[in-house]
Amino acid sequence: MSAAPGSAPDIIARLIGEQLGAMWGKGVVVDNRPGAGGNIGAQTAARSAPDGYTLWFAHATPVVMNQFLFKAPGFDADKDFDPVVRVGVNPMMVAVNPAVPVKDLKELVTYAKARPGKVSFATSGAKNIPHLVGETLNQVAQIDMLNIPYKGSQQAATDTIAGRTEVYIDAVPPMAPLIGAADARLRPIAVTTARRIPGHEEVPTAKEQGVDLVMQGWMAFMAPAGMPAAIVERVAKDTNTVLARPEIVAKLRTLGTFELGGTTAALDGFIKEERAKWAKVVQAAKIERE
Repeated sequence: MSAAPGSAPDIIARLIGEQLGAMWGKGVVVDNRPGAGGNIGAQTAARSAPDGYTLWFAHATPVVMNQFLFKAPGFDADKDFDPVVRVGVNPMMVAVNPAVPVKDLKELVTYAKARPGKVSFATSGAKNIPHLVGETLNQVAQIDMLNIPYKGSQQAATDTIAGRTEVYIDAVPPMAPLIGAADARLRPIAVTTARRIPGHEEVPTAKEQGVDLVMQGWMAFMAPAGMPAAIVERVAKDTNTVLARPEIVAKLRTLGTFELGGTTAALDGFIKEERAKWAKVVQAAKIERE
């Protein structure tokens, strides 16, 4: 996989891998190959034999974004991999420091329009999904907020809480402990999904506030190209069985992962839609390829 040990994708991969291993009577080993925006893990998986013994636990960035962010990512996500099954989607959330005088996304847009280039949004890195969500918000709302990329979620959140940045954009898991009613260090103002998310129903979507912003991260099992259809079907079927278990649904919800499972065909169509969407986002944001 393309993520580091202890990251949300790693935790989820191990959770599902343990369940699948019990079903298959074999241990499932998670091999972490982080780095280069997910390219290193993708390259390793792409070179693996399509024999069913290696699967790529992929996330959105290397599958649909890196071809637009890197001149030579070292793999072709479309040709080198076959879709197997989507695990779930990871919504993004927009929050502000409580001292910022806005209560919702509409007010943030008005606030930012009055201060072009002076309102900053913190993200857990550059050229990742939170960063591109912020750039897309700039585009669709016709505002000019400045991105401040950090080396991780904790630093981005800490500086927003301290008031060094006004806005923080990230996935739900790092955001959740900071927005609870008992100790609300940040004020959530929007989620970037089509519908409000379970557990945070009080936070409206961007779209219902008049801002057309529906973007999220996601995770899926992908296979090295050419894996036999019978193996793909078996992995998809068994993964869907795991994702239907109430205890797994509950655990994934705490990790900010929703809309679990689906068919191989649905994942294939979803990836095509996502690739077209992110191509436009990167182009509009004028992000140079590395």
